[in-house]
Amino acid sequence: MELLQTFVGMLIGGGFIAFVQFLIQRSDNKKEKDSKILKAIGDLSDKVKGIEDRMDKGSADGARRRILAFDDELRRGLEHSEESYNQILADVKFYRDFCRSHADYENDKAVSAISHIKETYQHVKNENKFI
Repeated sequence: MELLQTFVGMLIGGGFIAFVQFLIQRSDNKKEKDSKILKAIGDLSDKVKGIEDRMDKGSADGARRRILAFDDELRRGLEHSEESYNQILADVKFYRDFCRSHADYENDKAVSAISHIKETYQHVKNENKFI
């Protein structure tokens, strides 16, 4: 337990790699204990990866919601500033990049909205009708 607390402290302090190297280089008779620790590190790594994946998916879901809401506003005739368009276009880029790199993500839910936003942006830009 004390070793696990030390590991967590080192992980938080940025010494994760040094700690893993230390474990690998140990040559005493605590192989079984080392094996359990390395398994715990692997399990922790898997959990961190899972958390990162959920956070990325949540970011993509948020971008899609903003895209759809912005498109709804455009369809209702609301005008937007150039900064608002720039922000939503950044969301569109993030969302499309995420969809391309995550084939298992449902990525066809905002196609029409994205197309409409881009067309409207070009029209407003060409006529300089930002609010």
